[in-house]
Amino acid sequence: MRKWIAILLFILGLGLLCYPIISNYVTSLNQQGTLSTYKRTLQKESANKLKAAQQSLKKTRTSQQKSVNDPFSDHSNTAYGNEPLAFIAIPKIDIELPLFAGTSDKVLDRYAGLVQGTDVPMGKKGQHSLITAHRGLPGAQLFTDLPRLEIGDKFYLKNAYGLMTYEVDNIKTIKPTTANPVQRDPQTNQVTLMTCTPYMINTHRLLVTGHRIPNESKSIPKAHFVWDWYKILMVALGIAVIAYLIYRLIRYFQSRKGGDSDES
Repeated sequence: MRKWIAILLFILGLGLLCYPIISNYVTSLNQQGTLSTYKRTLQKESANKLKAAQQSLKKTRTSQQKSVNDPFSDHSNTAYGNEPLAFIAIPKIDIELPLFAGTSDKVLDRYAGLVQGTDVPMGKKGQHSLITAHRGLPGAQLFTDLPRLEIGDKFYLKNAYGLMTYEVDNIKTIKPTTANPVQRDPQTNQVTLMTCTPYMINTHRLLVTGHRIPNESKSIPKAHFVWDWYKILMVALGIAVIAYLIYRLIRYFQSRKGGDSDES
């Protein structure tokens, strides 16, 4: 009986260990489903329908506020609209996420959100979009690896206005109470990516800002899988637990077989 209890505990432990991996996989499936639908829409729509979609994005445009509330502190920043405003791709950290308006929990638990008071991405000079996503959620990758970005790296947005390429030119850390985290430049189109920092402590906000540059190609460069220390640790722990569980099961059945032989 004690051996079966031990085996059950190992199985439960293995389940707890695998939960973040499984949860992240399920979240990724949801993200990919939304992304695939949105990408097909952009590819199949006629020029007239894309123009209509552009007009719809203009109507969705938020007011240009002088101050922007911290989205991780202000939970009144609810989502609006069922369709993505765009999708964001960061090849260096293997991220591709739908971008929705607002930063409610419903949005940020799975996707990236456009902070209200900043601009819907349209690629025009004088606009500055502040896009945010969580970091360190056990069931979703999101912006966990955003600190890997460096000056000169590129990220991409795509919507009815087409593909927009951005080159990182500024990285800084601010306090959540900073009243005006982003500023507009009338000569430049900018996008800032924001997440919490330090990892799992979340006392500050990391801002990664890029300015729009000409597209280098018609498609987004292929991403490369990122091996982080915590991914390696999770895989190693998973393999170790599974190996030990198999070892215990083999020993258990061998002892049962030996016991049966002795009795015979």
